[in-house]
Amino acid sequence: MSGHSKWSQIKHKKSITDQKKGALFSKIARALTSAARAGGPDPAANAHLRAAVLHARSFGLPKDNIARAIRRAAGGAGADSASDFLYEAFGPEGVLILIEGITDNKNRSLAEIRKILGDHGAKFSDPGAVLWNFEKRGLVFVRREDSPDATEDQIELAVIDAGARDYEKDGNSWIVETLTGETERVRERLVASGIRTKEPSYGYHAKTQIALSAAGLTALISLTGALSDHDDIQEVYTNAKPA
Repeated sequence: MSGHSKWSQIKHKKSITDQKKGALFSKIARALTSAARAGGPDPAANAHLRAAVLHARSFGLPKDNIARAIRRAAGGAGADSASDFLYEAFGPEGVLILIEGITDNKNRSLAEIRKILGDHGAKFSDPGAVLWNFEKRGLVFVRREDSPDATEDQIELAVIDAGARDYEKDGNSWIVETLTGETERVRERLVASGIRTKEPSYGYHAKTQIALSAAGLTALISLTGALSDHDDIQEVYTNAKPA
């Protein structure tokens, strides 16, 4: 197994300030509701919801807010009418982009995202023109500092023995890639071997990547930043090679 996977993507991560915390909590709550709607309200039986709950806790979302977001998926009073979306686009120098989000007004979101793309020289693609190059994967994160008694070789051997599909070392951390149905099992095997993990997550893996020029990479970072700042957008994935 190679220590460097094709998972690396350009993803804009916003710093959490008091001014942005409300918007961030709103996005996290929407993700909880979406996961509960798709797979049921019981985290024990819904791996995606379990990951979303752990993610919410890691950002300090209050317990009552988490419970309320999950209840919205059940219907009745206060039910959430939002729906998921996955848009495909071409970015600078032909880079492929997937835009994943949740909205209560698809027409509004579509128009606003189209404007963001146009302002950055990008455009929506035909359905399937981008998605073919991506597949859904699970991710488990391992940090060196969380398992100080294990050597790097021991961590990587544990990752392989746990049944990971691939992994990538990023400084003092490892991004462990799994098939979506195996994420929790891989995480449990790592924990059983003495390797602590962060909360799992799910995302899209680019099968092939392309290299961008310095100008193209700068333009892409600007675009993904603008997209990620949109309230309805949860994640942005590309097939750009890291700089």
